[in-house]
Amino acid sequence: MAKMKIQISKDDFEQSILAATSSHSEVFESVEPHFKESYQRISKQILGEVGEKALETSEEALETSSHPWYNNSEELREAVIKTVCLDAFLSVVRHLDLVLTPTGFGVVANNEVSPASSSRVEALIEQCRVAFISSQQTVLALLCNVPGWGKTLQAKQGIQTIVWSFDAYRFLTGETSMTSKEWASKLAAMQEADATIRKLVSDEQMDDIMSQVRCERKSNWEENEVRVMLMRCMIMLANGMLSAYSNERARLLSYLDKNLDKFPLYANSSAYKANHFKEFNNEKTKPAFVFNA
Repeated sequence: MAKMKIQISKDDFEQSILAATSSHSEVFESVEPHFKESYQRISKQILGEVGEKALETSEEALETSSHPWYNNSEELREAVIKTVCLDAFLSVVRHLDLVLTPTGFGVVANNEVSPASSSRVEALIEQCRVAFISSQQTVLALLCNVPGWGKTLQAKQGIQTIVWSFDAYRFLTGETSMTSKEWASKLAAMQEADATIRKLVSDEQMDDIMSQVRCERKSNWEENEVRVMLMRCMIMLANGMLSAYSNERARLLSYLDKNLDKFPLYANSSAYKANHFKEFNNEKTKPAFVFNA
């Protein structure tokens, strides 16, 4: 089992979950025993060995290394702490007797104080779920800058489609807010869209694009252009915008054809052949004319 590479104080916890801010420490003390379990889950699912080593980076290495990753190492530590706090809190919040306080929520300490209403607690849980999703995606984005992480199983599990984060989705769609259930539903729809797009450009080409998304390698100008068009295609399909998708699909295929030398994986794929297949017209003037066909 993974040993925690981070220390979480009451201040860290309350900065991660503002609603838990209190002059007392009941909420923190109730959640603290669950930090290790949450860290182990996040380590296994997101960090992996490469991510854990990044958390162990020494102060000396931070000061002497010129690799751009080291500029973000403290951000990663803070993001992991926030993610662990939210995950641990969500795992036990329904078992706490929460009470509404002037600064947020606390734990009922005596029989003279009534617990917070179920609707307020449910609203708090949803707020924390959305914050957890956002925080987890921040960890993933920062890990993309860690050398070697993009090739790990955790990278492939955490970043499965070309549109994978709240921020990218909201930027491209103009959505201002989504519930955790709405986001889960949209992710499932984008998984379906991914299968369709892979048939269009081939698994090989899509896997290569995903290696760029996970920062396994840098992309060139043409690849960035295709990434944006693929993202638009995915969102349009996921939202049932079939007419808009048809137009974007045509733009994408046209761009790929004009820059075929930049996309050899697509050029040599069965998807390319399928996109350029022409039906045989059975005409008498053609050598292969079939009589009575």
